[in-house]
Amino acid sequence: MNLVTVASLIVVVISLGVFAFQIALVAGAPWGEYTMGGQKKGALPTQLRVGAAVSAVIMLAQAGHYLAQAGVLPTLLDPSWNTVVNWIWFGFTVAGLIMNSISRSKKERNTWVPVLLISTICTLLVALN
Repeated sequence: MNLVTVASLIVVVISLGVFAFQIALVAGAPWGEYTMGGQKKGALPTQLRVGAAVSAVIMLAQAGHYLAQAGVLPTLLDPSWNTVVNWIWFGFTVAGLIMNSISRSKKERNTWVPVLLISTICTLLVALN
């Protein structure tokens, strides 16, 4: 197994973990302090649950893309578009890392900055190769 495959599979595990977290938020888990700037304690209100549902869909898309990068699923994109999407996902993780790094919620920062740092490194490795 090469480095790109390992990095891709790490991103898949992270994406699916975040997907599960977002679905739990949609279902009413009392983890508001760990997301969206920690602005709501306990369960999220309806509008923020919609945001969590959108995030869950994005995480599934990311997992699917990186399963294709690892060779588990067929790649649906031609090579040039695949490269573009790899860099878009890298940018997405960098943006998430920045946003979570400046969150007012210490719980959110402590939870997601390490996760996003690993994800950023892995998406960069895939994008470079």
